[in-house]
Amino acid sequence: MKKLIIFLLILSTVCLFPFLTANADLGPKRTLDIEVIGIDQPYFLEILEKGTLGSIEILEEEYPNENEEGEIFPELLYTFTENGYVSSYFVRPWSIFPTKVSENNYRHSYNPPSTFKIILIFEDNTYVTSKPITTSLFNSKVTFDLTGVNLAITVSNAGTIVENFPVQTMTIELILRILGTILIELLVLIIFGYAKKKSYLFVTYVNLFTQVSLTGFVFIMKYYYSPVIGEIAVLAIGELLIFTIEILIYRRYLTEKSKNRAMLYGLVANFFSLIASFSIMILLLNM
Repeated sequence: MKKLIIFLLILSTVCLFPFLTANADLGPKRTLDIEVIGIDQPYFLEILEKGTLGSIEILEEEYPNENEEGEIFPELLYTFTENGYVSSYFVRPWSIFPTKVSENNYRHSYNPPSTFKIILIFEDNTYVTSKPITTSLFNSKVTFDLTGVNLAITVSNAGTIVENFPVQTMTIELILRILGTILIELLVLIIFGYAKKKSYLFVTYVNLFTQVSLTGFVFIMKYYYSPVIGEIAVLAIGELLIFTIEILIYRRYLTEKSKNRAMLYGLVANFFSLIASFSIMILLLNM
């Protein structure tokens, strides 16, 4: 049994490796949501990243400040640099600005830089920049708080900027996966005629371990590497691994009934657990 488990672990690692090392331009694209608070005047928002600007003549020719979509950006950006940070619009291969989705809320929907600053340019050509920040999530959300900052003058490295982690969503998903799986497997245990307390405790402990482990890998994919595609891969491979391990464990240690009955229980219980896992993923897809 140990050799089989080791083989399955190696197989899972090999299967997951391509998802961890895939080219950033394949599959889902990273996004960045920005919320600005503490401001009540019009402004233009742009992301700054490390880079070098070309000559202003070339930039003005290649990037007119009113593009085909009718977007107009401040001419200040043609020459702006602050500690090596310049407009992301002129550095990224895909020249796009963050899109305003609601009042003081913006989204960069196509592979924004992970290390950046934010600049707000006002109508009188004064501006305010944030401190640099490095985000870690695949779909990042940051808050740029300018509460108490004097916006009548140009200010660099102003306010606070933080990445918001979806702790509430993670907690809900972890609880749903653990409680949902345990409930399903205990109900199936009842159907299979198991009655002893030690059988129920054993199944509970096994599922606590397997589901916490599986959810950890799901979170890594969902929040840091490859939402949806990575999640599906991890769930499919992880549930297959758990499926095999639990059947072997139940056959040996779930001794209230026969070994064959314990194996059949593991087969049925994990089938319904697999359905539940994908249902939870779909339920929380947009949270």
